[in-house]
This record gives sequence, structure tokens and C-alpha cells, in this order.
Amino acid sequence: MLKRIKQTSLYNNMFGFEKNINIANDVEVLFRKNIVIKNVVLLSNLIYTLIFTIVSIGEKSNWLLTILCLPVTYLVNRTLKKMIYKDKDNYLRQQIAMYICCFYMFLSAILIYTRLKTGLENAYFGEAAYILLYYSLVICSFYQSKKLLKSVYPWVIVIITIIHFSITYNIIFSDAAKEGESYLLTFLSSLEFRDIVLRTCILLVFMLVLYLSVSMSEYLQEERKKELIRRQEVENNYTEVVSNIFNLTLNPKPRTAQEESEGRLLSVMSEKLANLLGKDANECQFIAKYANIHLTTKVSLNFNDAKTEEEKFNELKEETKLGSLIIKRLQLERKTEDIIRAHMEGSNTNDFVTQMTSWENDVPSQIIMLCDMYISLRSSRPYKRAINHNNTMELLNNSYRIYYDPVIFERFTRFAKDFADIYDNYEEE
Repeated sequence: MLKRIKQTSLYNNMFGFEKNINIANDVEVLFRKNIVIKNVVLLSNLIYTLIFTIVSIGEKSNWLLTILCLPVTYLVNRTLKKMIYKDKDNYLRQQIAMYICCFYMFLSAILIYTRLKTGLENAYFGEAAYILLYYSLVICSFYQSKKLLKSVYPWVIVIITIIHFSITYNIIFSDAAKEGESYLLTFLSSLEFRDIVLRTCILLVFMLVLYLSVSMSEYLQEERKKELIRRQEVENNYTEVVSNIFNLTLNPKPRTAQEESEGRLLSVMSEKLANLLGKDANECQFIAKYANIHLTTKVSLNFNDAKTEEEKFNELKEETKLGSLIIKRLQLERKTEDIIRAHMEGSNTNDFVTQMTSWENDVPSQIIMLCDMYISLRSSRPYKRAINHNNTMELLNNSYRIYYDPVIFERFTRFAKDFADIYDNYEEE
């Protein structure tokens, strides 16, 4: 149940510390923390109201205070909300809101402890309320600020010590001047004094543990922030370099109408061959899109400034994957042309054949390259004239089959008439 509650949007909006924020931005982080603590203050006020409701059962005088807690809760939360949202980009204002939140939590805990300790006959209620003083310190530690705790701790020690003497035990020193040293010795040996010392020691240990926890959290937060800043710098440099490389590599020259037409033809033929090989519908669609991706898809590394750093990073990752796919497709196009030219010029040595068969050799690449080679042989090129279907198939069988998987090549040759019809009909269209 707790896991489901944490996954709800209401919980994330109210208590998620890192919901869509840039941790490298101190103002944004503090603003978000103030929102979360404000909601904790609201929840605490509701709990205080519940406490007063419980202790008021059977005592008529306490119901007025219980009822008044509700408008006070509303006013406090409304005031904090105005202060936090009024100028959310002002770091000083957010710091003021932080100190006010902490002061209010500590003051409210003191008031409730005072009311339950002195206003009721049952002392157990007061001892239960004493825990709220520790609770307020835990809330202050949520800010993960050593500076805040250093400012708060001296006041906590002084105020709680005063509370111990004046409220917890109501010790009166009016007779100290008359009795002198005997009164002091009697007080130092009393159970009340030992209990005050014990409470103070426990409080000091608790404050020390909180301070150490906040110190570690603040250190890790600073390291995360430094790492994020370094990542953003590397990401910006990487984006600039990759953008220049992509612009140079992916747009080497404008495509002619014939190249675009042959690209669409290649997409149709590749999907046909993939179907003949028994590939499923999704893989056939991928091969058809991949065959023409370098002509139809562009990589854009110009990101919207309104997006978060995480969104920009994810978009950069996706665009980089797309750019890598387009580059592989361009390499495959170049491989096809290099093979044809090498055979036309007589430079197809054993080393050349070994090199060409060692890379870009997966099934989608072989399907596309075989269809691309068929189209290239049948079309005119600056280094060759167009060849008819029969001569093209003869060349493929005699010279080029060594570059292909036998199953793929056999399926293409078996349905060669179908591919010839696609080519001829597409040319007519």
C-alpha cells in the first residue's frame, strides 16, 4: 500500500523532493524543498489538531482551542505559500521562507508541549508531546543544510533548557539566595536535576547524529551537483561536436530527384525481399524504413530551452542513436557502390572481398544491399551504363553473390521476375 501511495501523482507533487528540478540550480532546489516542507507543516498542523481533539475528550475547556487550530492551520499554510511562490527565483526570499518554516515547527512544538504539560491533569500527555520537539528538529534536517542547523542548535539548547526548568519541573529558585550553598547541593542531588541532565545529553546526541546525517547528505548532494554540472558541460561540448559531424557527414551533397526516386524504390523492394524471407511485419517495416532513412530523416540537435536537462539528455540520446543509424546506412550505400566500381575497374582483389564481407553483414543490411545493387546495376551511373534485367542477374550470379548470405541470395534470384516487375512498374510510374 505504501508503494502504491508513493507512486501516486498527489504524493509526488506534495512530497517528491526531486520532481522535475535541476539539482545544479540552488534556487530551484531550495524552492522545491520549501514546497515540500510547507506541505509537511500542513500535515503537522492537522496532526496537532488531532492531538488536541484526543486530549479534549472529556474536558470542555479544551474544545475551543481545538476548534481554533483549524483556521490557524489554514492561515499559516496560506502565508507560507504566498511567501514561497511570490518570488520563487529569489534565493534570499527562499532562505527566509526556510528559516520561518523551521522556526514555526519548533515554536508550535513548544506551545503544544507547554499546553499539554501544564494545562492537563494527566502528565502522560505532556510527555508524549515532548517527542514533538525532536520531531521539529527532524523537519529542519530535511533541508540538508549544515548552516541552518548551526544557526538553530544554540537556540534549541537554550530554549529547551529553559523549558526543562520552567515547564517540565517548574523549579523555583526564589529561596536559593536565602539557603545558599545548601539549596544548590540539594538541587544538584535531586532527581529533577539528573533527569534534566539526562534529557539534555540525549538531545545533544540526537542533534549530533542529525548533524552528521545532514553533513553526509549535503556532501553527496554537492558531489551530485558537481557531477551534473560536469555532465552538462561534456554534454554541451558533445552536442556541438556531434552536431558538426552530423551536419558534415549526413548532408555531404544535395540528393537528386533520381536518387530520391531510387530510394523509395529500394524501400519497396527491400520490404518485399524481407517478406519472402519470412520476416515478421515489424521487422519488414523496419527494413523498409531503414532502406530509405538517409533520404527521409534528418537529425536535429537544436533543443528547446524550455525543456528540462533530463528531457534534453534523453532527446540527445535518441537523436544520437538516429544519427548513428543514418551513418550506418550511408556506409552501406558506399559499400554497395565500392563493390560495383571495384568489379567494373578490376580492383576486386581477395583482400578487398575479405574486407567488404567483414562489416555491415547483418540480415537487414544484406537485404538492402542486394536490392540496392540490383537497382544500381540496372540504372545508369557516371561510371557505367544501365544494364537490363537478364544481364544484371547474370552479373549478380557470376560476380557478386560472394558478398551475400546464400539463403538471401537464393530467395532473391528465385523471385527475380517479381523484383524486375517492381523496378519496371515503378519506373513507369
